[in-house]
Amino acid sequence: MLDKRYYQQRYCFRLALFATLLAFCVVVLGAYTRLTDSGLGCPDWPGCYGQWIPKDFKQTTQVMDATKAWTEMTHRYLAGLLGMIIFALGILALRNRRFPEQPVALPLSLVALVVFQAFLGMWTVTLKLFPLVVMAHLLGGLTTLSLLWWLTLKLGPSKKEVEISGLRNLRIWAILGLIVLVIQLFLGGWTSANYAALVCLDFPFCKDISISSLTFVQAFNLISAGIAGSLGVPLDHNARVLIHMVHRVGALFTALVIGWLAFQVFARAKCVAIRGLSVAIAALLTIQILLGVTNVLALLPLSVAIAHNAVAALLLLALVTLNYYLHSHPRRSTQSYGSK
Repeated sequence: MLDKRYYQQRYCFRLALFATLLAFCVVVLGAYTRLTDSGLGCPDWPGCYGQWIPKDFKQTTQVMDATKAWTEMTHRYLAGLLGMIIFALGILALRNRRFPEQPVALPLSLVALVVFQAFLGMWTVTLKLFPLVVMAHLLGGLTTLSLLWWLTLKLGPSKKEVEISGLRNLRIWAILGLIVLVIQLFLGGWTSANYAALVCLDFPFCKDISISSLTFVQAFNLISAGIAGSLGVPLDHNARVLIHMVHRVGALFTALVIGWLAFQVFARAKCVAIRGLSVAIAALLTIQILLGVTNVLALLPLSVAIAHNAVAALLLLALVTLNYYLHSHPRRSTQSYGSK
């Protein structure tokens, strides 16, 4: 019985790890799709011009851009594969629910989340890149990635205690750091969804801006803000500049909070792995800041913009890992469930 539990748990761990890697690829490909304006490369859903495989298609009012169509459909196919794997994890969780090491609520929550993500993907197309939906789809993808990584950590083969003495009073700060990062990711998604990344080419401040309370309300009214062709009212220049500047100020605040957290963890941690994790967080934070500045000064090069999204996802995973070890580190015996 123990051998069966061991092999089933190891299989679930590997499947969850693969799903996490695939989710990361889907998030990065989603950023590429957005940055290359391929979100409407296929104007219908779930197919592309009524076909499952993009082919040359011409009508008097529609001409298919094959590159954008393939980019969009590749993103959909990978997201669909990820959805099937998450469903498999949910089924395995129900089958193995009697095993104390098997999480059940988390895989089932992922199933519900991926279904909602599919609807958001559909609405992204049918509502013509409505900013609220685009931003929600981005955050949903990052949430899926984070929860899959948390599940992977819970299913991991190592069952040794993690030494966190000296770090217990940093638990609330780790949560705060994660919340601050999520808010900054929201601001980044809102900036991208409203095409505000290049509205200010000055650094560090925007010279061409006139801010008022009305501008702020307009810029962050999630329901009414739109772009040309979508629901809502397209934002004027000042509103988009304000979104851009709030994202910059948010980046500074995020850097201060997470940088302080990484320093405190490094200074107090006795475990080599936790200290290494704090170094990784600090390194990712530094790279992310440099990429953000480069995006402005170099006029949003595609490779840099994609890297900015990818490093943001890695930083999110690093903070999720820190929170996992500070709050849910294994408390079982140092013997693994596979030992004889």
